[in-house]
Amino acid sequence: MIWGGIGGVVGILVSLLGSLVGILVAGFIGFSCGKRAAVAGSRAGALSGLVGGAVAAPMYVLGSTLGALLAARQIGAAGIATTLSDVLGMRVSADEAWIYFLFSLILSAILEASVLILVSSAAGAWTKRE
Repeated sequence: MIWGGIGGVVGILVSLLGSLVGILVAGFIGFSCGKRAAVAGSRAGALSGLVGGAVAAPMYVLGSTLGALLAARQIGAAGIATTLSDVLGMRVSADEAWIYFLFSLILSAILEASVLILVSSAAGAWTKRE
């Protein structure tokens, strides 16, 4: 539970830099959680890492999503729409930009949770193997 809280705080801070950074850091958090859970737990390494990752993932994803929402609120829907319009070469309204942003948050959350849990399981198995 402690690592889940730490993961949430790290998720908030890291996601202010962007969702891609949040996905990359999820691997490092997952490795740390899986390794520490395998050392401290009495279960098999991969199972211990899976449980550690499953506990940390929701908090990390929640923190990451909140951090991205705070960053987006600073930018504003109009700023996001302007950027999307420039990148895509077509007009994007503020409402459409906000919807695209929310869909990207969902995709990012799924990827972050998957990476964190998979790396945590692998780290737990690797730690017990040594």
